[in-house]
Amino acid sequence: MKVRVPASSANLGPGYDTLGLALSLYMTVEIREAEALTIVARGEGSGLPIDENHLAVSVARSVVGNTNLAITIDSEIPLARGLGSSAALAVAVAAAAGAYDAFVVASDVDGHCENAGASYLGGLVAGARVEDGWEVVSLPLDPRLSAVVIVPETELSTKDARAAVPRAIPTEDAVFNLQRMAMLLAGLADLDRLIPEWGEDRIHEAAREQVFPLARTLKELMLEAGARIATWSGAGSSVIGIFDRDEASERAGAIGGLLTEAGIAARPLPLEVDREGLVVMDDAP
Repeated sequence: MKVRVPASSANLGPGYDTLGLALSLYMTVEIREAEALTIVARGEGSGLPIDENHLAVSVARSVVGNTNLAITIDSEIPLARGLGSSAALAVAVAAAAGAYDAFVVASDVDGHCENAGASYLGGLVAGARVEDGWEVVSLPLDPRLSAVVIVPETELSTKDARAAVPRAIPTEDAVFNLQRMAMLLAGLADLDRLIPEWGEDRIHEAAREQVFPLARTLKELMLEAGARIATWSGAGSSVIGIFDRDEASERAGAIGGLLTEAGIAARPLPLEVDREGLVVMDDAP
């Protein structure tokens, strides 16, 4: 089977480990039965070691029960940039291998479900752990909404970024985030209500600036270029800004100029919201 899934941007500021937004960078995975394991990887991630320890092999084995498979991966999603590459791969491989619920398989792999949910359903989602399972729901999203993502040359380990987040959160900071997330959801459903303050966070972004201080500058440049909000994309190192779709490409050009002036090695990508999620491209034997 051959499937396609989108990238995702998690958190969007105050929605830590809860919100995910699907974006128009894609990964295609095809899996066929074979006499022995073969993997072909093209595009982003093609430089990773191709062996039994590859994430695609682990996920496929968990679904099929063996590795007599031919796996082909084509990806536009940069690795270690906060764009949900691991979750996208897990969703795509699980689906192409014939999993009953690719969302659940991928969420188990990731240990949280907002990235997998966005790649699976498309659009804006909220995800949650419920007892021993995972739940995901689609949320209202203004059709005018588009995004620009600044992708730095610097990679950032998700493990390092998560380790920087404090275990204990003061009550006032938790309330601050709950208030901002409620207002953020209203703004994402109606862009006329979206203002920079609704992207503010007190749980993870400031802590993560200790391991990637450039993020603060990238957010400031994004807001200077007119973003409605600017936040970390997942665990970074990318930063996402929300724009009206009619101005996203123009603003991406302006952001590129600001990055050049500041001597920052990064590329701005104007991206649409993907509203399809997982797409089965063929299921012929």
